Parts: sequence; C-alpha cells; structure tokens
Amino acid sequence: MPRIIAAAALVAALLALSAPTAGAQGTPGPHTETKTSGAVTATLTYRLKRFIQATNVRLAVTRGGAPATLPSGGDVAAGCRFCKGAAPIGGLSEGGGEPVSSLTIADLTGDGDPEVIVDLFTGGAHCCSVSVIYGWDAATNAYRRLDQLWGDPGYSLADLPGGPAQELVTFDDRFAYAFCAYVCSAMPEQIWRYQDFGLVNVTREYPDRIRADLRALRGSLRQARRHRDEGFSIKGILPAICADLYLLDRGSACRRELNAALRRGELKKRPGDIAEKYGRAYIRSLLTFLTKTGYRT
Repeated sequence: MPRIIAAAALVAALLALSAPTAGAQGTPGPHTETKTSGAVTATLTYRLKRFIQATNVRLAVTRGGAPATLPSGGDVAAGCRFCKGAAPIGGLSEGGGEPVSSLTIADLTGDGDPEVIVDLFTGGAHCCSVSVIYGWDAATNAYRRLDQLWGDPGYSLADLPGGPAQELVTFDDRFAYAFCAYVCSAMPEQIWRYQDFGLVNVTREYPDRIRADLRALRGSLRQARRHRDEGFSIKGILPAICADLYLLDRGSACRRELNAALRRGELKKRPGDIAEKYGRAYIRSLLTFLTKTGYRT
C-alpha cells in the first residue's frame, strides 16, 4: 500500500524533518539548539532522558539582540497536555541519519516578522509529532503560542500559490484506525494556514492538490483490488477518497463509489479485518464520520 504507508514519510521528506522512530534515543544529557533568521534568534535548551523523553524544555528568543517576552517564561511544556515529557526532535536525531533541528524560524503570515516553531516527538509506534508555534504580537509586545498535535504524519512547510506565505501541509490523522488498521488507513491531505495566532484549514482553496491526492488514493484502491489478500484494506481507503470528493463538492460521486463497492462485496468482513461495521452499516458509519470531521455538510 505505497500511498498509505508512505504518507508520513512523504511529509517528512518535504520538510526534511522526519519524526524519529520509536527506537530513536539520542544522547542523554543537556542539549542546546540555536537558530537565527534576520533579527530573530531562538535558543532551545533541554535535558534529554532515555526512552524518548525530555525535561526542562525551554525557549529563549531575542529580537534585535533584546530578550523577548514568551508565555510561561519560555517553558515549552507549560499548559500543553501534548508536550509534557515530549522530546525535541533535534536531540533524537543524533546518530540516526541526517541531523534535523527542533527549531524552525519562518514567516508564516507574510508580514516580514517570522514565527518560531519548536517541534517535539512524544514517542510511540504511530504517534506523535507536536509543534509549538510562537507568533509575535505587536499589540502586547510579546509572543503568543499555539500548540498543534499532528499525530503520526507530522507536517511540511510549503509556499503554495495564493497564500500570503508558507502553509503547513499534513495528512488528516483522524482517519488513522477509523475503519482499518494503521497500515491500511489512508489519510487525505490537509493544508493549514497560520492566521491571527491560530491555524485555519484552507485545503479547499487548493483543488488541484485535492485532485492529485484523489488520484494517488485511487491508485491504492486499484492495487488493493488486484491483490485479494489486501481486500480488507479497501475499507480503509474509501473514507479518504470520499473526503477528497466532498472537498471537491462531489459527494454524489462518493456515494456511487460506496454503493459500487457494496455490490462488489468489498464491504463484507474479510480475514485481517478490524472494521466494526460492514455492508450498509459501514456506509452509514463512514458518512457520519465525514460529517463529524467537517468534510460532509
């Protein structure tokens, strides 16, 4: 299932920021990372422990050489339920392939004042990448923070047409395990824009990317149909296909696809299947899921 299994790897390659594997450890002890862009310098300090954990993760930022005010005095884990114990990815990448940085300084709004991103990894077989995004608030003369849990896929920065600056591209981790085991859970692409100190889903603004994602998913569906021992994975691919179709305002095409799969017998229980619903109950469950996740209105 190349399109499905490779989703997280593709995101990581685009960013050159791959989430460490569950076996990654890094060197225990104190670590310091620094990155500068223009007048902004960010310094991240932390103590790496064993088993993909870190303590005392702190960020300091200077602007034009002067210390900037950060939420919670720069304590990255403060107030973030995803971040406690999570390790900066730079420390975990030591000795395991190409080094990466836990810090990114990038202008996400196009105003010439870059944001600072701290990337963390919680550990686990399929989880979790976390980003803490710090944006400068000129009204308060201080930084504001946003905590974003990406799940397993992570994200990439991409300067897409039509936006003010770089967007954050990921795959929708809510589809993982929803209708199939992780390895056969296809996830539709998502595109987020940092705006007013929050993230706005702007995927619908990029129909060409949605169509490209849909083509790739259909390729995975054809492969699953060719290999009888992968038939159970069809129920993990159809939700992502339908998500893309609804994003393109083609909901009727989704329902035709589901009814065709029902007639082929592809929605029956198969060996290796972990789906909780089958047949017409599967279709009802899938459409309800797409409504709850905002694809179907």
